[in-house]
Amino acid sequence: MRNFIPKISYFWLTMLLSLYFTCVVNLPVLLHFYQILHALSAYKIGFALSIPVVLFAALNFVFTPFTFKPLLKPFFIVLLLISAIAAYAQLVFHVIFDRGMIENIAETQQSEASSYLNASVVTWFVLTGLLPALLLLKVPVVYNQTVLKRLGVRVLSMLVSLALIGGVATLYYKDYASVGRNNRTLNLEILPTNYLYSGFQYINHKYLSTPLPYEKVGTDAKLVQKAGEKPTLMFLVIGETGRAQNQSFNGYDKPTNSFTQKTPDMVFFNHVSSCGTATAVSVPCMFSDMKRVDFNNERAHRSDSFLDILQRAGVAVYWKDNDEGCKGVCDRVPNVTIDTKKDGKFCDGETCYDAALLENLDDKIVDDGKNKLIGLHLIGSHGPTYYQRYPDSFRFFMPDCERSDIENCSHEQLVNTYDNTVRYTDYVLTQVIAKAKQYQDKYNVVMIYLSDHGESLGEDGLYLHGTPYSVAPPQQTHVPMMFWLSPQYAAAQGISLSCLQTEAAKNDYSQDNLFHTVLDAMDVKTTAIDPTLDIFKSCRTAQ
Repeated sequence: MRNFIPKISYFWLTMLLSLYFTCVVNLPVLLHFYQILHALSAYKIGFALSIPVVLFAALNFVFTPFTFKPLLKPFFIVLLLISAIAAYAQLVFHVIFDRGMIENIAETQQSEASSYLNASVVTWFVLTGLLPALLLLKVPVVYNQTVLKRLGVRVLSMLVSLALIGGVATLYYKDYASVGRNNRTLNLEILPTNYLYSGFQYINHKYLSTPLPYEKVGTDAKLVQKAGEKPTLMFLVIGETGRAQNQSFNGYDKPTNSFTQKTPDMVFFNHVSSCGTATAVSVPCMFSDMKRVDFNNERAHRSDSFLDILQRAGVAVYWKDNDEGCKGVCDRVPNVTIDTKKDGKFCDGETCYDAALLENLDDKIVDDGKNKLIGLHLIGSHGPTYYQRYPDSFRFFMPDCERSDIENCSHEQLVNTYDNTVRYTDYVLTQVIAKAKQYQDKYNVVMIYLSDHGESLGEDGLYLHGTPYSVAPPQQTHVPMMFWLSPQYAAAQGISLSCLQTEAAKNDYSQDNLFHTVLDAMDVKTTAIDPTLDIFKSCRTAQ
């Protein structure tokens, strides 16, 4: 077969690879660029025509150092395979491969990753990645010049590329600068430099940098319970991919909160912002004493979460996970992740419905007089396989989208499927409350629910989540938060429920509030608490 494939010199192969990456692999960024230009009232034709030329020259400059014989084929075969997947993600979901996204990918579990596989992505991968890689593997590459001459050709090719870029910059610098200032993610959309650079950042940060020393937080924490008062039992429910605008509590015109809206003493917070747009950032952030504006994920992983502080103060803490792990916040407290292959009632071997979290909890709530916190991490509305997050009996909004290639569903189907996940989460919350009520004779019980981040459902062409926070739409950062306080808990804590409901409707909150609110709500006193971030403080009638 090799004899039927014509030979090609390393120089022209580099040109062809640069052209292929410009026109095929980088189709998403070209389409985005021209979409931006189309929205302008006027632009220069020469500027528009120069865009693929500059991209080609830049790629040729970057690729040329990797065209030495031992490196060329292995390097570009790997690049073609990875870039095909990345291009699909950018084209269909508008994913941006910054360091945060690389971190999300690195921490994704196998079951979650498999949910992204479908016929569309496989076809794209075969046509744009696998077949070009096989062709490159088979093609005979000619190196028919001396070593010095080949080196000179490479240097000259790179210099010509720089000159071409410089010439275009001379003519259209203002145009590129204007578009770049107003569209700051464009530089993170160019393949393969985006994921290579971000991947290097992640590896350097994760594995090559000297770890920070572990920092204990709230070392003065003490549990202060009123004499003769029942201990507190809190269910802390961390949601997944919940967006506030799809909550009927928040004015949404579909009954997604039909269960909790019938539950007395519910408090819904209308204006809550997340710390990040992905679980890997939001969960460590909301459990940390750091605020979003100064959050450092490395420091969060090397310091106490409020679960550590609670446990050190004498609160019994237990964490149960049905998502992609607790991202380090539960590592030092008793914890368990549901085994999807063991529970036949709620699990199918690949994923579990969130009702599975309530199974076998009673042995963790013994009557020993201690304050207790039970953390439940939902899989909630995790996409793209939204239809796998609720049982058939909860297919309430129809028609829904029973597939993972959500771009091939109608917008109505997609939103209906997502809304079914919201409604099922709402049901699970009422089951958590029902479980809490079973212990009211021994404990003052309370439930807090807060989602980690939101989700895009096709608005402005965006899907899923993980967009850099600085440019993320509100659908990814505006999250639901609900409190349920039993009358006994509210009375014991001196909290006015009507005051809390009024404050929740009008005030702005964020995940920064959780650390301080939970510690105080569990009767733990420490100088690590910032009273201005304690949600309950302004509604306490007795201090």
